[in-house]
Amino acid sequence: MKYKIRPIKPRLSEYLDKLGLFKKWEKARIFLENDLSHPSLNFEKIILKSAIFYSFRVDKKYRGICILDKNIIEIILFTNHYK
Repeated sequence: MKYKIRPIKPRLSEYLDKLGLFKKWEKARIFLENDLSHPSLNFEKIILKSAIFYSFRVDKKYRGICILDKNIIEIILFTNHYK
C-alpha cells in the first residue's frame, strides 16, 4: 500500500535542519511512503490512553512521531530516541 505524507510544519523542518537530519528524514520519508514495515524504520504503535500514535526511526538517535489515518501520515514531532 502506498501512503501519502502531509507536508511537515515549518518548525519541524527547522528542527531537522538545525540537527543536520534533513537528508535522513528524506530517506525515511521515502520508506514511509512505500513500506511501513521496512526494517530501517522500526515502525511501532504507541498507545496513550485513547490516542494511537506511531513512531519511526530517522536515525539511531532520533525518531519521528506520527498519526496514521487510512493511508495518510501526518508527522507531529521529531524527538530523541526514547529507549
